Amino acid sequence: MKLRISTSLLFFFLSFNICVFCFPTFILAEDPIDENIVTETPQYPETSTYKLQVGDSIVVTVEGYPEYSKDRVPVPVQPDGFISYPLIGLVKATELTVAELEAQMQKTFTNKLPSARVFVTLMQPKRNILVYGAVEQRPRGNLHVFETGQVYLLHALAAAGVNNEIADLTKITIWRDGKVFRTVNFEEQLNEEYDDIPLQDYDIVIIPSIYAVRQIRVIGAVASPGLYPIRNEQVTADQALKFAGGSKTDFADLKKAEIITDEGNTPVDLTAENVSAMLFPGDILYVPIAEAKISVVGAVYKPGQYTITEPILLRDAVAMAGGLNEEKANFKKCLINRADGTQEELNFNLRQSEVYLNPNDQLRIMERIRIDWRVLSFAASLTNLVVSVWLRYR
Repeated sequence: MKLRISTSLLFFFLSFNICVFCFPTFILAEDPIDENIVTETPQYPETSTYKLQVGDSIVVTVEGYPEYSKDRVPVPVQPDGFISYPLIGLVKATELTVAELEAQMQKTFTNKLPSARVFVTLMQPKRNILVYGAVEQRPRGNLHVFETGQVYLLHALAAAGVNNEIADLTKITIWRDGKVFRTVNFEEQLNEEYDDIPLQDYDIVIIPSIYAVRQIRVIGAVASPGLYPIRNEQVTADQALKFAGGSKTDFADLKKAEIITDEGNTPVDLTAENVSAMLFPGDILYVPIAEAKISVVGAVYKPGQYTITEPILLRDAVAMAGGLNEEKANFKKCLINRADGTQEELNFNLRQSEVYLNPNDQLRIMERIRIDWRVLSFAASLTNLVVSVWLRYR
């Protein structure tokens, strides 16, 4: 029994050690500056094969020459790919492994100091990757700092927290040096053998929203014409009308609406009980304007009917009718006969900027009472003559 227990324990420890040495260890890498950033990547790169990049830092020790050693003082790889070091000046670092850079610096130092021995150590590098678009918005911004030698697209997406409900994973773009470096259809990549894409320091990953690419347009006699995003691949025409706030009452001819596509126009009756016509991204719903008229009569220069496309102010209606006839118009009185049969008598001067006319309304500008002095004078003369005759022959 004791032997069996000992054998079991030995097997357990051997298995544990094999797992430790055969499989890479993953830890949570957390930027001490930003608590929101967590990635599951190796904390340190494999220095034997890792090639230095812009943004990396190294520590250099020159044995025997402390004045040229910078223990624990990081030497950064500059944006041009070089490092600058005393005595030897600029040394190309990018695309070299740590061992290759060490050999290069050793060779250069030997030309100056034959007995010098150079040692180069790679500091834990940091990669700054900006991921924005259809991702979780963080209070401190979406710049993710990775403490790893190499960051891949999958790492960046996992750290950013993709909003799968609205993310369009078919058009992910990677920006580098101010321009699009690559466009990735992530869904196709996952269906195939995915070859992850390495990112560089300060790359920008943009995940577009489906709303940015799935849009329809609603125009015409609607409350709010414009572009509207759709969540699904298609929507019915009456749903599209609701997106735009519905139609303009009395001004929309809902029976003669149209869906406009690249292939042509399709008529739609939006007054039907079940509207089956569908709009796809890029389609247009057009609601034509119905013929709506008002009447302007009375003391105006051009009385008649006039077509309007929206409710119109009294002063604008009078202007359409040629303006007030100053010789006849009563500047203080007008009468509105509404389409529903009601009447409104208004003081035109005081209310003209506040009252609107709607389709089938009638505006009547009242005429003032005019005194014809010639008729009055004739009537007075006739009256005087009648009185004179009556007095004479009384």
